[in-house]
Amino acid sequence: MVGLSPTTLSDSYPALVAQAQEVNDAFRRRDFVRMVDLTYPKVIESAGGRDKMIASLAKGMKEMESEGVSVLSSTAGAPTQIVHVSEWIYAVVPTTLKVKAKDGIFQTESSMIGISSDKGANWTFIDAGGKDHAQLLSFLPAPADTLKLPAEKEPVKISEK
Repeated sequence: MVGLSPTTLSDSYPALVAQAQEVNDAFRRRDFVRMVDLTYPKVIESAGGRDKMIASLAKGMKEMESEGVSVLSSTAGAPTQIVHVSEWIYAVVPTTLKVKAKDGIFQTESSMIGISSDKGANWTFIDAGGKDHAQLLSFLPAPADTLKLPAEKEPVKISEK
């Protein structure tokens, strides 16, 4: 798959882009149950289980909102990399988050790892934003040494209002 453009990659796995956007849409509308449904099971386990993860996501959103921060949009882009390891498919999916804060509108570029064991029909995801990449890769069911997660970027102010 080396040398294929992101468009070609997403054409190969249409469910990947659709399900990645579904995670982002669930976050934006605060549907944490759906977000957890689309999260890779080992991440849910490490968060203390399904109920704890849902409660933690809700608490984090409430804390953001209490500081005057609201989510304007959360979008998934076309995958930048797809790696096949035994029966698993891993994909790096870029994400863009726009939030309104007291001092303007900010945009953050991040990524998720998509994981499929059924030839790309169904995907679960690991949010790679603000996380230790070595730890994230350790959650994967098979080694993914060739998977390249983009470096973290600082949020960028895109508007004063």
